This record gives sequence, C-alpha cells and structure tokens, in this order.
Amino acid sequence: MKRCLFIPPSSHFLKTLTNLFLDKYSLNNPNILKIWCIFPTKRAGLYFKNYLKEKAELKKIRAGFFPKVQSLEEFVENLYTDLTDSPSPQVPDVLRVFAFLEVLEKKKNLFFEKKEENLRKYFSWGLKFLEVFEEFEKEGRIPENLIYPPEGLPELAQKIFEELRISYLEFTSLIEKRNFSYYSYRLKKISEILKEKRDIDTLSKEISEIWFIGFAALRKVETEIFKFFKEKFKSYFIFEAYEPLPSVIKDTLNALEIDFEWVSSEYYERKIFKSPHIYFYETTDPHLEVKEASGLIPEKVENPDEIAMVVPNSLNLLPLIYALEGKENPIEVNITLQYPITKIPLNQLLRNLIKAQKEKEGKFYPAKIYLKILKHPYFSALEFGEGVSCQKIVSEIETALRKKGYLKITLEEVEELFPEYREFLEKIHRVFFKNWEEIQTPFELSENLKSILQIFATLFERLKEKADWHSVLLRNYIYIIETKILPIFEEETYFKDKKFSGQFLLEILEYLLKEETISFIGDPLKGLQIMGFLETRLLSFKKLIILDVNEGILPPAPSFNPLLTEEIKSYLGIPVFRNELWVYYFERLIKSAEEVHLFYIFVEKGKTQEFREPSRFIQKLKWELEKKEVKPVEKLIPLNFEILFEKDGIPKTKKDKELLLEIIKNSEISRYFLETYLKCGVKFYFKYLLKLKETEKIGLKPVDVGNFIHEFFEKIFKELEGKEILIENVYNEKDILEKLDLLWLTYKFERKMDALSHFFSKKIAVETIRRYFNYLIDMEKSGKVKRTKILGVEKELKLHTEISLLDSSFDLQKVLKVCLSGRTDFLIKRKENIIKYLIFDFKSNPDTSPSPRKVEKIYSFSPSENFDRNSIYEVADIFGSNLYSFQLLFYYYLFYQHKEKFITEDKGEFVIINAGFITPSDFKRPEKFLFKISSRGEWAKVYKYFENSFKELIEWILNHIIISDKFYFPVDDKVCRYCEYKAPCKNYKYLLG
Repeated sequence: MKRCLFIPPSSHFLKTLTNLFLDKYSLNNPNILKIWCIFPTKRAGLYFKNYLKEKAELKKIRAGFFPKVQSLEEFVENLYTDLTDSPSPQVPDVLRVFAFLEVLEKKKNLFFEKKEENLRKYFSWGLKFLEVFEEFEKEGRIPENLIYPPEGLPELAQKIFEELRISYLEFTSLIEKRNFSYYSYRLKKISEILKEKRDIDTLSKEISEIWFIGFAALRKVETEIFKFFKEKFKSYFIFEAYEPLPSVIKDTLNALEIDFEWVSSEYYERKIFKSPHIYFYETTDPHLEVKEASGLIPEKVENPDEIAMVVPNSLNLLPLIYALEGKENPIEVNITLQYPITKIPLNQLLRNLIKAQKEKEGKFYPAKIYLKILKHPYFSALEFGEGVSCQKIVSEIETALRKKGYLKITLEEVEELFPEYREFLEKIHRVFFKNWEEIQTPFELSENLKSILQIFATLFERLKEKADWHSVLLRNYIYIIETKILPIFEEETYFKDKKFSGQFLLEILEYLLKEETISFIGDPLKGLQIMGFLETRLLSFKKLIILDVNEGILPPAPSFNPLLTEEIKSYLGIPVFRNELWVYYFERLIKSAEEVHLFYIFVEKGKTQEFREPSRFIQKLKWELEKKEVKPVEKLIPLNFEILFEKDGIPKTKKDKELLLEIIKNSEISRYFLETYLKCGVKFYFKYLLKLKETEKIGLKPVDVGNFIHEFFEKIFKELEGKEILIENVYNEKDILEKLDLLWLTYKFERKMDALSHFFSKKIAVETIRRYFNYLIDMEKSGKVKRTKILGVEKELKLHTEISLLDSSFDLQKVLKVCLSGRTDFLIKRKENIIKYLIFDFKSNPDTSPSPRKVEKIYSFSPSENFDRNSIYEVADIFGSNLYSFQLLFYYYLFYQHKEKFITEDKGEFVIINAGFITPSDFKRPEKFLFKISSRGEWAKVYKYFENSFKELIEWILNHIIISDKFYFPVDDKVCRYCEYKAPCKNYKYLLG
C-alpha cells in the first residue's frame, strides 16, 4: 500500500477509511494501541472510532483494541508535553500583549507612559502584532527587519517593522522567561526540537505507525512536523480528494514531497457514485429560513450520519433550537457549535455598564443607559424589604425620570427622588456604578465583577437545577467569567496590584467580553447533528441542510488586520490564502451527501435591511447544473402575513404518548419528574423527551453547595445510624469542624472560588453548622427533646405499586406497574412528650419553606375529570409556591407505605409522623415542618389520607402526562419570571408553532 492514498468523498470517506484500516489491522492485536491516527478535528476522530466499533461488532469482535485517535490540537499538546523538559501553560492573548508591551517599554520607553491615550493605542496595536508573530511562527521563520516599511502605516507600526526581528526575539525570550506558551509558539517549538533531536526513543516507545488523515493547506511548520514523521516513522497520509484535484490538495502533496494513488474501490462504502440531489431555498427572513429547514427533519433520526444541519452563522443557533422544540414529535439533537457570549443577557448587562462609564460626563450618567441597566430582567429577582420588588422601584424611577425629561442624571438625584428606597438604591448604585468610577487596579475590577455575581446569587441559586436554555447559557457564562476573565485581572505578573486608568481596564474587559464563546456539546454520536461548517470536515451525511449560504458567511469575510494586508504579507514573505480552502471544504461536503438543501437570504438594499446576497458557492452550483442541462430545483419562501394566535402548549402525538408510557413503565418515578411536569409541561418536554444536555464544566456549580451540605451531614450522622443519642453527647465542635475542613478540601472549593469568596464562604459555612448544632442542643437542654434515634441518612425509599390507566386507546394496558422512588436526606425518631418520626430534607436556601395552609386543603381536593391545562395547574397550586410541599408530601407517602419498617411502637400507641426542611443557614428557624397540627384527630386525618388517597393524586398526575393533548405552558407567567427563556417561548407560541 502506498504511503499516500486518496479517498473520494462520494464513497463515504470515513467508512471507506474504516474498511481499509480493518483490512490492514486486527482489533484483537494489542500492537494497534501504538498506531496513532491524527485528524483535523476531534469530531472526525469520534466518528472514525464509532465506525470502527460498528464494523467490529459486525465481525463479532466483542472487545478489542483501538488505535490512538487524536485531533491535531491534541496531537500538538502531546508532542509539546513529551518533547519539552518544562512545558509552559497556554496563556490568553491579553497576557501576551502585555509581554509585547514590556518589550516596547525597554526598547522605546513606550509602556506605562502617563498618557492614557498612548497605552490604549499600544494595546490595540499589540494585538495586531501578535497575529504577525503567529504568521511567522506558523511558517517556522524568524522575521527580518523591514528597512522600508509599507507607507500609510502609523509611525508606531513603522518603527516596530523596522526592528521586527529584534522585537520578535526579545518577545519570545520574555515569553519563555515568563513561562508562557501559545499554540503557534508550541508548533514552532516542536518543529525546532524535532530538527535538533537525534534520539527519538520517547516517541518510538509510543508510536509504531502514524496516519495523518484529511489534512489540506498545511502551514510550513506543520509540514515540517509531518515530514519528520514521514522520514522517521512508518506513516500514511490519507486525503479526501476528487477530480479535478483541488489546488489545496496539490499544494499539500508538493509540500510533503509525496506521490499518491487512489484507494482501491473494493474498500468503498458506497460502491456506486451518484450526484447529490440539490435543492435551493431563497427567503428574505431568517425566521422563515429556520422554520422551513426544521420542516425537513424526519420524525426519527436513527444514525449519527443520517442528517446534519450546518449552521455557519452561530447567531441562528437558538432560533433553530426553538423551531425544533416546536415540532410535533420530539427528536434527540447533538449541538456542537460555538455561541458568542455577546448575546448572553448577563454579558449585555456588563456591556451596558461599561458603556455607562464611557459616556458619563462628570457625575452625570445618560438616563437611557441608566434605565437600561436597572430594567435588565435580572433585577426583577431583587427585593427591597417587606417584599417590595425591584421591578416596582424601577418602574417608579422610570416614570419619574420620563416626567422630568432629563437626558443626563446623577445617582444622588435618583436617591433624593426616592428617600424611601435610599438603602436599596445606594447598594445598587454602588455595585453597578460607583465601584466602576474610580478603578485603579485590575484587582478592583475583579472584585467589582464578583460583587455583581454576588448580588444575583439568590437568582442563580434558583436556576441551578433548571434545564431551560437561559439557565444553560447563564451557567456557561458564569463559568467563563470565573475561569477565563477573572484570573486575567488577578494574574501576578502584569495585573493584580498594578495601577492602570479605569478607562483602560474597562477597554480590556470589553475586549474579553467580545472574544469568548460558549460550546454546546450533547452526546457526540446520537440523533440530529447540528454543527458549525468547519466541524463537518471529513464527515458524510445522507441528508445535509445548510443554512445561511450567503456571501460573507460562506465563505466567511476575513477579519481585517492592517498589518497583514496582502501587500504587507508579500513584503514579509508570508503566504497569501484566499478562498481555495473554503471551496474545497464546501465541495467535498456537497459531494459526500446524497441529498443537499441549501438556504440563503436575499435582500436588496433598502432602508430597513442591509443587502444580502447568495454565496458564490450557490452561483457556482447552479452554473454547473445548468451546464449539465439540469434545471436547479428552487423554492422561494414568501413572507406570510397572518394573524398569530397564542398557543397553549406543544401538541402530543401518539408516538409521544407511547414514549411517555414507556418512560413511566420502565423508569423510577421521582419527585423531580413529577415536579417538572407540574411546573411547566414544556420544560418537561425539553428535559425528558428531547433530553437536551449541557457540557460538563470545571469550576464551582450552584449544585456544589447543596451537595456539600448533604454530604457533610451524611458524614456526621451516617455512623450514628440505628443509634439513639443526645446531640449534646455526640457533638464535639473540634471534630465536627475538622470533618467540615476535610470535606471542604475534598470539594476543592479553594480551586473553584477566588480567595476572598472562599474565605467568606468558609466562615459562613462554619457559623451555619455551629449554630444549627447549638439549636439542637438547646432543644435538648430545654427538655423539649429527650432522645433522638437516627433511622436513616440518605435513605432510599421505593414503592412498587399499580396505577389505573384511564386512556381507552391503551386497552391492553389498563393497569400499569410503576416504581415510585425517592431519597430522603434524614430520617429520625425524636422522643419528646410524644414520639415523633421526622422525614427531613436539607436545603441550602434559607427561604425554602413548605406551605402548611395549602396542604390543609389537600384532604378535600378532587382533581378534575378533564386532563387539560387548567386541571394540571389546579393540582400544582395545592402544593404551594415553587412546589416545595410536593417533595415533602411525596416522601411522606413513601415513608408511610413502609412505616412498619421504621415504627417500633405498638399499633395502639400514638406517634406523630411529620416531614420538613432543614435550612441551617436560617438561624432563626432552621427546621420548617409540613404539618402544623396538634390534635390526635387531625393527625388521624393525615394518616388516613396517606393510606390511600395520596396515591390517587399521583395516579391522576401520571394519567395527565400520558392522556392530555399537549405539553402545556404555565397558566401563570410568574413561573417564567426569572427566566429570559420566556422571549423565545413567546416566539414558539406565536410564530414558530
């Protein structure tokens, strides 16, 4: 077999490659572990591994060995780590810019000048020169000085170009001194090491053979690395190619100095090549584009290479998700796309905060921007004493300011207008305005950001278990703030305690808030694939749907750097790439599919919309079809003017109901399952039918705090399970706090929080634990509690029972066997004047409380005979605000059905069974109970209800899940009060349904 092989895209590239690989190697041979397969993207490697597994199973290879599959980025990471004695971490661009500015400071006394204007200018040009350095590093070159720089550049840029070689060498020397690295630097470093290194034992031990798969348009330093492996190792180069050979493939072959042959057709996955069926769609509106495209999705996607939606413009991601969620039948999706954080609500708030400081004149803020900050939806979660909402305060402020008509206002004026809200306004003004007026150090900016996160901490806590898209985006955004932005301002070398002007620091923050993106990652190889254009490299799909095939998007408009124009690149000897690579990627993608649907926006220049035209790729495809005398299949998607009626939910299809029936039959029904449905049927649909997931993240998650509390009390009380105790006798504050310290270290909070937040969080945790145990001891000392027996910690309760199915369409299954399941945090028996059996759940939020008054109505409540929208929310209402009572009632029922296992008293002896929340951070009332009753008659009524009647309520809810016609939106929009997901929900209700 030749060392360079071509595989046509029409053959299904990766499956053909798999056939070739499996013909050459046995997966039963452990030597295959030393074969490295390098792909341009991680996604292509995942698909290759999946195809290896599939075909191995067809050959009845149950377990086997697989080659080491890596993306190019992973390959570079491994080489850099293996070949360098002291690998340096990769650092963000901002830190590299400051290293470059330090070089300028030493050379020309330019850095840290008093003139603010100069520092800001140098920072901007520093970013641009980093790109110049990267271009040279990718070519494996040290730049030469330009004696005659191109005319038209600023004086600063010309001076740097005149001493470009010296500046670059001093910069790289400083980078190494600071122990910094970055991708192009690593590439160049690897190439240099491989050139010098005679002993390759390190690599030889790990690699027996290496395959480079699907690369094109290599930069020189990449070529040198690949050629090293070509010369020193048994290696293969596999290309996806077609006739006539694309120029990027020819150039790559020439650079590698290698000949090729076409892979034998016996390995082709698709033996017969057919031109894909291509359909063109033109519209003037992105919403119509998304709606039409989502209509092309089948009800079920069996295989991961069956259908892909390609989204070159990431801003269309969320409209597409909402359109898919609005489909009649649920479908599993896998999203692998970068979403810009510029569209995240919290990011928009921070950008407005920066804008307010930039446009402030003296003490006067622009009234519009001031109001825009206060009217941000997150402020609706704040309250001012005695339940006065921030929303009410802001509404009054807006009315007053509009009445006065001021364009500019001072913070003091607003505070004087509303003396009754002064305390609240002073806090808001301090956190969002005054703290930002006199910033002098990066650390102050860092603390200000933390203050904003802290002020919304209660809101973020409420969102911690939510699965809607707003919550997913918010959690990802906070993760970026905490792990990628705050560490920059706390970096020791160039930031931390250094002094800068506030305006300069805000510009750095604004730059950072523009650059980051959020990754959406689901199960890699399941369901409908939604991906960016570059993610499609080497992949093949039966059906392709490509959105936004517009000029400037496909191919994308290149970012402009005045230091890297084509003219300057020619001066510097840097290769000029135009659109050859994008043409190749597009053509191979089209050729790899059987059916292609191309969407584009066409808008002529007008007053309300900017000009948009179809991509040159569209024009070329149509021209090629016409040359073959094939008329292009085109569809114009017109604007439809219609009255849009509000929808009350997502219709349930028969398949939905069958799937729900299977879920209920085959799953353990938890209180989360039922609570989600009671709160919002649409959310239930997203979570349990679409099964949308979010990326696992590193860093502090809201759920960590709750888990810590649960695990801490488990460690304290688990060893006492089954024992009767006095808390006073077992409580040793030193031991308790030592256990807290050990568990705190286990959770690595010091790695997940900044030092200041960590310090205060630890203090609060210690005080919370101390006060709760003192509360328990005080009850014993007062004589209220005589003894306590620990019956269970993290006790699992399961009930296998039968429910009647009331839907006549399921005649064969009139009775369902179901498993109701719950895990109670704390089961205890307290000896007071009366024996009490208590079912507790720990809550980190001190405001969590059941609704005893609502619960009193449950005994006489009868659910409706209709399974509609109103009936489900009538049921939800009896469980009180946030359904807190439902959890306790559900656990109470499971306990009561198993009471004989726990209650040891004679049947005639009266005992109390109650349930409640333990909220240690509520110092005044840490235990809150479900039932506030005292007479034996009232307790008898409770016990009788849980003997049989509560089951009927659960049975009704499960029937509603299966029988009702729709997944209903909430009747009361307050359910969505803290969630900006309500805006796209409205789009679904009115437009996309």
